[in-house]
Amino acid sequence: MGVLESEFQSHLLVALNAAGRDTRVWRQNAGKMQVRQRDGSSRWIELAPKGSADLTGIVRPEGWRLEVECKGARTALTKMQVARGRFIEAFGGIAVKVRYDEGAILEENVERGLRLVDEAIERRRATL
Repeated sequence: MGVLESEFQSHLLVALNAAGRDTRVWRQNAGKMQVRQRDGSSRWIELAPKGSADLTGIVRPEGWRLEVECKGARTALTKMQVARGRFIEAFGGIAVKVRYDEGAILEENVERGLRLVDEAIERRRATL
């Protein structure tokens, strides 16, 4: 059995938060979620907008928003995710899509993900 998208995402999150990096990220759920109240009733709460990336955070020292969409080897990127990435970039943030490559081991995929994020940050810095 291959690596699950969620496992890849978790490993990339840890790597992006490693000491000495200019990135801090956390998991971001999108859409709506039903929660049960103490009295037994339930209500819906709003999460991040649909299409938001799996990981969100900031780049220091600039304070730029960073969104990283993690995809499995065969998971399709949705139109909402593409639009959200464009929105983040239009407002000066950094949006990165990272797809898991089944031809490489988990550690190689995480390293590639770090490289893609770092390259996107460097491209953004070059615009200053």
